[in-house]
Amino acid sequence: MKKYLLFLTVVLLSCLNIHAQTIVGIDLYHGDDPVTWSSVKSGGYGYAWHKSTQGTTYTDPDFVTDMVNGEAAGMYMGAYHFADPENNSAKAEADYFLSVAKSYIKTCEMPPVLDLEDPTSGPSLSSSFSSAALTAWVQEWFDTVQKMTGITPVLYTDGTYAKYLGSSLNKYPLWIATVSGSPSNPPPTADLGSWSTWTFNQYSWTLTVPGVPGSGNEDGDVFNGDSTAFKKFIGCIAGPPPPPPVCDTIYASLPYSTSFENTWAYDSCAGVAQRLPDFYWKTSIGGTTPDGDDYWHRDDYTGGDWSSPTSGAYTPATSKGTYSARFHNDPPPAGSIGNLDLYIDLSGAGTKTINFDYIHNELSPSPFAFDVELSTDGGKTFSAPLLSLPAQAAAWTAETLTTTATSAKSVIRFTVTDKGNTDVGIDNLSVVTGPTGISAITANSDFSIYPNPNNGSFTIATAGSINEKTEIEIYNALGQQVYSGDVYPGKTQINMNAKESGMYFYRIMSESGDRLISQGRLIVQH
Repeated sequence: MKKYLLFLTVVLLSCLNIHAQTIVGIDLYHGDDPVTWSSVKSGGYGYAWHKSTQGTTYTDPDFVTDMVNGEAAGMYMGAYHFADPENNSAKAEADYFLSVAKSYIKTCEMPPVLDLEDPTSGPSLSSSFSSAALTAWVQEWFDTVQKMTGITPVLYTDGTYAKYLGSSLNKYPLWIATVSGSPSNPPPTADLGSWSTWTFNQYSWTLTVPGVPGSGNEDGDVFNGDSTAFKKFIGCIAGPPPPPPVCDTIYASLPYSTSFENTWAYDSCAGVAQRLPDFYWKTSIGGTTPDGDDYWHRDDYTGGDWSSPTSGAYTPATSKGTYSARFHNDPPPAGSIGNLDLYIDLSGAGTKTINFDYIHNELSPSPFAFDVELSTDGGKTFSAPLLSLPAQAAAWTAETLTTTATSAKSVIRFTVTDKGNTDVGIDNLSVVTGPTGISAITANSDFSIYPNPNNGSFTIATAGSINEKTEIEIYNALGQQVYSGDVYPGKTQINMNAKESGMYFYRIMSESGDRLISQGRLIVQH
């Protein structure tokens, strides 16, 4: 957006003469209305970011109308906020932005954007804020928005502030304003500050766009990549973004299993880090001097929760698949504690068997405890440990315990107290009714699903020992069941009528529903 302009649009023009793979666009605001979105679309433009808010009191009067009409014309639409740090806290501005724009922020749409530039009057931001203070303001806005949406925000700014801001922000996509005159002219490296690359470049303030009144003064923007990279960036095709943030309590049904292979979900209760294996889990930390290292994560995590991600790592990294759940405690604060809680419905009759693999290759650190506890009141109180394990397990060791609990609001807690130098790992977890072992619920090579990715229509083929009718259940990323149906020996065609692209989870059960035979992920692309 041009200086002081409070809205942004991005456009894919695969038919432009510039280059078949150049992703260019414009930015508008209410002063450019009324926009004829059908003309914008037919002119080759595919999507738009619209200004939504400024500060804590201003809403663009045409935001909702343009979002609705743009989507109706087949555009990908997104929301944009103009920052006013000198007058408001970042949290207050993020909350106001979300109150207006949250319903328009979603996967396979344009991500939320923060416009950071000097105000139209008064002192510059750099004269009012130190670099550290302004960086902290931006970080809090990003944290608040990402926590509530699960979508990584984009920063729009110019070279002055890209260089002024701290390097902790360079993990976020950068939209840099250079007005270089052509989408083929990349931003000067010197303007990028601590960013190693740019995601968007504002290259013009004089673009002409069909369907925009008085066109000839629109801002031109270009994406740093081809159309495939762009669609991946907004989450429309393979390589879907992380699942949405988790805070609401959702109880898993039996049987349940995980080997922690999924991209972990953002924990919007405790923060924005990817701390949850899926939407059935919650996590917490504690101890006398928790320093941020004492968190559970997937073992390959490299984010800010762990100051030294490679220290304390165990080998092999997994007992099954590629990843495991890892409690990191190196460097070790005194008596650090980490809880990893599985919310699960155990209301059915019969004995429930909990199986998992455990590793911690260190002899008798003090203090140390690894306990499995059970709550039957939604996590308000926990029993005495159902299982307590010794500190040292030099290799992955299979563990089994049982419970006869019948609460629909059960919580299985894996809790570690550790002052050692080697991390703790669990993997290959299952909770089933009866004494069924782990081998009974692993993925079954006699089932194949193709194509995958698909458009919601696919074939399940069975072979080998599978000679019975089974049932498939499919769930979306929120844990909502979207399809169930019969699977027959041989080949079965499934059409789940998925309206949204993204990651789905399936499990194939015995016809009686008491045995999990196979499970996995589906990628739906439209």
